[in-house]
Amino acid sequence: MSTSTETNLAPATALQDGEMRTYNAAGTDVLLLRRKGQYHALAAHCPHYGAPLEKGKLVDDKLVCPWHHACFRVTDGALCEPPALDALPSFPVRVADGRVWVQVPKNPPASTANPDATPTALVGGETQAANAAAPDTRTFVLVGAGAASQFAAQTLRQEGFGGRIVMLTAEAEPPYDRTKLSKAYLAGKAKKKALPLRKTSFYEQHRIELLTDIRAVGLNLPTQELHVSGRVPLRYDKLLLAPGGAAKQLPTLPGHDLAGVFLLRTPTDAEDIQRATEKATHVVIIGSGFIGMEAASSLVADGRRVTVLAQEKEPFERVLGSKIGAMFRNLHKRNGVRFKPEAVVAELEGENGHVTAVRLQSGQRLPADVVVLGVGVKPATDFLLHTFDLDKDGGLRVDAYLQAADEVYAAGDIARFPLVAGQGQHRIEHWRIAQQHGACAARNMLGQQQPFQKVPFFWTQQYGKSLRYVGHAEAWDEIIFHGDVRRQDFLALYAHQNRLVAAAAMNRDQDIICIEALMALDLMPTPTAARRKQNWAQLLEKAT
Repeated sequence: MSTSTETNLAPATALQDGEMRTYNAAGTDVLLLRRKGQYHALAAHCPHYGAPLEKGKLVDDKLVCPWHHACFRVTDGALCEPPALDALPSFPVRVADGRVWVQVPKNPPASTANPDATPTALVGGETQAANAAAPDTRTFVLVGAGAASQFAAQTLRQEGFGGRIVMLTAEAEPPYDRTKLSKAYLAGKAKKKALPLRKTSFYEQHRIELLTDIRAVGLNLPTQELHVSGRVPLRYDKLLLAPGGAAKQLPTLPGHDLAGVFLLRTPTDAEDIQRATEKATHVVIIGSGFIGMEAASSLVADGRRVTVLAQEKEPFERVLGSKIGAMFRNLHKRNGVRFKPEAVVAELEGENGHVTAVRLQSGQRLPADVVVLGVGVKPATDFLLHTFDLDKDGGLRVDAYLQAADEVYAAGDIARFPLVAGQGQHRIEHWRIAQQHGACAARNMLGQQQPFQKVPFFWTQQYGKSLRYVGHAEAWDEIIFHGDVRRQDFLALYAHQNRLVAAAAMNRDQDIICIEALMALDLMPTPTAARRKQNWAQLLEKAT
């Protein structure tokens, strides 16, 4: 049993309303914050990746992480938004004799003391008695074991669902953090044990039947049956379709099946690339999207010559624009990566069954010991072709409640959903939004009828430089810049049809938090106003 120590932390006048600061209490970092005249004390680091929360921001009654926008309730640390999976520990606070006193246990955990116990409230007390009298015989089936399904399963239990949960995945791995694969894991800075989102015991404890190496092959809506490989059909009461994406291949490219040619989608892919590049001299990456460029930043070390082949003139041009793309190209160039714009690959050449070079349509021949295909992903929805009228890209349209058909919901990479503020339907392949989809779909599977109203957010990190992006802009009329893009210290605002629909930034974490909150409220300033330098915190304060 842990013991607690009360620490004389700070003067009662240490903080003004809305301020927060990290203090040390008996060897533990404690975030002290003040809201509406009341002091609160929370763990000082985000349980997701350890971000210092004092660099985040208070938005109404919530604390938002500066790095990846996990969100926690100020009063008790409860988790409000992913990508964190657990609540933030909170500590008792009292004000006496003009001082703030905080009671901190010895060796407090980084997240809730026993996060895996949170959902099990459903088997105790009155709920247990109710379940004993009338057990829940429903079966909820979740297709996929990525960000959306994992968070949906967790949410179902937290919301009190007592029936059967079956989660199935075509992969051999239990749910893992895919965002690490092209970054820390491929670079050798994260071990395989850091990939799983939860310990195996979590699924056992919460009666989540996790079926790996099981592929969905068909769906019968009238009988409510999901057909799967190697098993009898699974009958469901509610179904969540969240199979994610499949890495695009280049089946018509001569030499695509040579040894030394890799996709990057799974931990096994990353391990294969790590082994293949240990002694490689020349690595060619085909594709300049986020996976390709993050892989380049991870692999350009140990004397390897890394070349990125891009269809566009600048990396990320279609998502971020040419100016930010040029900044990233120069960042990679300074770190040794070679970049070939507007390149068309004609053939992968090989000897003895192993790739040796990449030949371009221009006739140029690039030596290659390893080739990584980073040409994007497509929705893994082939098994739904005879059930739904899918979009051309394989996406599945859903309504505001993420519902695709009676008793069927969709989330994550495959879902084409309506954006907030009437911005039309879009399919967005972001990790955090997949988790938010999972939570929303889970609640709606339980009959809560909550429309999905979150603002998209994603991040990328290359060479220790982080870019954060909120909103969604498939097209824009102009990009309004504040700051210096070349020095990675800027805010870019994307305007479309006289509205600010997205923002990208580096070294402007608090501004991005405020902009996300303003977008959620549909209270962004006009592009004309945004051309002037704005105090985003003041705008948000006025709006709330």
